[in-house]
Amino acid sequence: MEGKRTLYRDTDNKMLGGVASGLAEYMGWDVTLVRLAFVFCLFAIQGSVLAYILAWIIIPSKYSPSGGIGFGKILLLVIICAMPIFLLMALFGLAFFTMFAAF
Repeated sequence: MEGKRTLYRDTDNKMLGGVASGLAEYMGWDVTLVRLAFVFCLFAIQGSVLAYILAWIIIPSKYSPSGGIGFGKILLLVIICAMPIFLLMALFGLAFFTMFAAF
């Protein structure tokens, strides 16, 4: 009987963060095909870079003794990333963001 599989970043076979190699090992796929899919998504889907970075942060490393980042650290990261947006809204109002709508 097969043991419980867990998703982790494979830091032994990484090119960037180990997300693609960890996902390939978890699913039993070829790592090259997963990396090519990630590169295709990079150009085809908006937000795929952000999704990869979030996966890099959230998915624990193969050899991480703590098992990854806890919910508190993720919440702190989201708050820190959102602070500049709220600061710009407080300083310039919504008019600052409407000028980007023309592009």
